[in-house]
Amino acid sequence: MPLPHWTSDNVLPQGRHPADLSDLYERFVWDAPHRNEREILFSALSGYLGVVTRLIPSGRAWVSGPLTDRTPDVPSDVDVVLLPDEWGTLKRLDGPARAALYGMLTLRGVIAEQPAMYLEQVQPVGGLLDGFLCHPGDEEVWADAWSRGAAPGIRKGFAEVTW
Repeated sequence: MPLPHWTSDNVLPQGRHPADLSDLYERFVWDAPHRNEREILFSALSGYLGVVTRLIPSGRAWVSGPLTDRTPDVPSDVDVVLLPDEWGTLKRLDGPARAALYGMLTLRGVIAEQPAMYLEQVQPVGGLLDGFLCHPGDEEVWADAWSRGAAPGIRKGFAEVTW
């Protein structure tokens, strides 16, 4: 089912909209300005979801952020929150798989050693994407955050990819 058309505020209509990658491409790359920059962000998103679906057997990804708005500005990144169908599968990940999953998430306030440094934020895919994990019971908090538009007072919709 294709994503709905843009509203007069250049966002998706409010709500969660089921989509697959071809739907995301059609609306967020083909039907928006700055197609070349959007192609790069879409490639980052597509690769990201490919890795995530190998680590998490089934779940949903809510997609929002600058890529999902049709503004005259060049989009800087794409935001994704992962909602695993069964939280227990994450607890059972072995060391390498758990490390791979953590590498797919945005980290804030990171202290690294050798050389010692403080990093305000570490993002997957070279900073093209912010990836988050929704803990059970926090869905409404994330839905509210993903519905906030860039401009004050604007509410928008977001895409939901299921695997």
